[in-house]
Amino acid sequence: MSLDMNKEITREDLSKNGLLIKDIKEKTEELQIIAVKNNPLSVEYIENLSEEAGILAVTALWNSLKYIKNPTEKIIKRALEVKGWAIQYVENPTYEMKILAIESDFDSIRYIENPEEELQKKAIEKYWGAIKYIKNPTLESKLLAITKSEEAINFMSNYSYDEIKDFLSANINVFKYVYDSVDIDIVLEVLKEKFEDGTMTYEYMKSYIDLEMLEMDKLEFVKTYGDRKSKKFIVDCVL
Repeated sequence: MSLDMNKEITREDLSKNGLLIKDIKEKTEELQIIAVKNNPLSVEYIENLSEEAGILAVTALWNSLKYIKNPTEKIIKRALEVKGWAIQYVENPTYEMKILAIESDFDSIRYIENPEEELQKKAIEKYWGAIKYIKNPTLESKLLAITKSEEAINFMSNYSYDEIKDFLSANINVFKYVYDSVDIDIVLEVLKEKFEDGTMTYEYMKSYIDLEMLEMDKLEFVKTYGDRKSKKFIVDCVL
């Protein structure tokens, strides 16, 4: 059956080559769907894309969103569900859209300009390496990444004296990556505070004991400065 507005192009032709839609004047929803099913990128040649055709396109190929003019919220959200990176093609995305992008792909935060702290932390919760893609992470975001993995320090630069103390307090294994640039007195100061303030955990104490690069009398240090909780944990760790 021939198409009314262009006798040379049939529905069968369109089903085999969706890009032929550009040569059809009356782009009905039916024809849009036929074209999109064959080639999602055919949306580039459709001015008034129907929502159904748009959803079909981004479901099959998330980055076809780039070529959709004035996509509806449903089309955008579907694209983000398929691939968080689609956020780069969304103009003025809502907070909900940003959340959806990060839930799909933690590293989609690289395409979010000045992400709110909660967005930063959500990405880092999914994978600590997300800190790599955040241009100006907040201190809380940095600490969350450090807590999850000391390697996160490798993706941070220009941290302050106070920040390095916070990092060491959150994860003593950070010392592995900063030992040649941080005075041992800073480390001892952090440990002294940690052993006295009641925030000690078994995991932190175990890392402290096992940290070979930290050369000191670890048992004696805890005996001198540790509170009851710290002393209990060190006994648990060495027995």
